[in-house]
This record gives sequence, C-alpha cells and structure tokens, in this order.
Amino acid sequence: MKRYLVLFLCVLLFFIVACSQNSGKKKAQNVPIASTVHDRQGVAANSGETERKCMLIELSANRDGMDSSILELYEGISIRVTNRKTQLFQDAFIPFMTLTKLEGTPLTMIVTGFSPDFIMTGSGYATCSYEPINPGARVKITGVMPEFEGWMFVNFPNIHPYDNPDYYVVMTGAVKK
Repeated sequence: MKRYLVLFLCVLLFFIVACSQNSGKKKAQNVPIASTVHDRQGVAANSGETERKCMLIELSANRDGMDSSILELYEGISIRVTNRKTQLFQDAFIPFMTLTKLEGTPLTMIVTGFSPDFIMTGSGYATCSYEPINPGARVKITGVMPEFEGWMFVNFPNIHPYDNPDYYVVMTGAVKK
C-alpha cells in the first residue's frame, strides 16, 4: 500500500510541475495583415523561450517584387561595410529595390525581399509581425568576385554576411518610414 501511495504522490508531483511550465508562453498577436494569415507555432532562437506563437503573415510580391504592406511601413535596410585591409567601416542606407553604389568601394547592392520578423515557410518566407523583431533581407551584392545573392539577418550577422578578402558586409537594421 505504501508503494502505491508513493507512486501516486510522484505522479501527482510530476503533473503539477509539468502544468506549471506552461504558464510562461506568449499568446499569438493579432496584427494587421495584407494577405493570408495562419496560426502557427515556431521556435524562437536565442531568446530563452522554448516555444513561440505567431500569426504567420504570408508576404506576396507586388509588380516591383516587394510586398506592398512592407513598403508602406519600411523604406530599406541599414548595413555596415568593413574594408578588411584598412579595418575602417562605414554605415549605409540601402533603399528597397534600388541598385545602390556603396561609397568608397566597387560594390553595388540591391534589396529584393524583406521580412521584419523573418520566418521560413514551406513556400518561401513570411513574417510573424510587422515589428522589427527578426529582420531579414534578401540582397544581391555585385562588383567584386565572388558576387553574393542571399539573405542577411540583423540578429544573426555572421550567418550570411558578404565575406571576401577585401570587404565584409552585414545588415545592421531595418529602416522605417
């Protein structure tokens, strides 16, 4: 009989601890949307959270290649370009969908996609909100080999930087209108 009582108390203690772990989860945010919304759970990286709910906002390209709801709120990104030989750097603003010469370098850059709260989906990318929580930009950098076409992230600058022997380029922010 003592064994059953001890077993019962252990199971009860397990359920109490397990249920108390659930109280810190964030609720899904309701955000204004321009297209399809899906309820989705994802994992937040490096935030201490084990689970994150978001309202997945599918971004759809307009005739210029960018989502019109993003273009209403944001005008571009900020970057940092470091000259590896001199170790000097400069910060620059890159407007969306505009081929921009990076001063003092042979590099040009264009932003062809943007998500203020980036998340991957089965069909590409989306955003969890319109706030710059995890900004990501799809960019193309030309002028020096190797050329670069891919994603850069503010929160993870070393994941996809433009990295060659002469220049190092990272995304440093999202620029609101």
